Amino acid sequence: MTYAIDLAMRYVAVIAAVAFFLIWDGIYNQGRYLDSTVRGATHVVRSVTSNI
Repeated sequence: MTYAIDLAMRYVAVIAAVAFFLIWDGIYNQGRYLDSTVRGATHVVRSVTSNI
């Protein structure tokens, strides 16, 4: 029982951290970091899938 609660709390902590980052980035940086992350991930996906 304790293991399930610990596991659930880890998920809650991760979700809260991601939500905090998205809110912080959106309010104070106009989404700059999220935009660069998405652009970088898109570049990696295109690089990997174009060589198949």
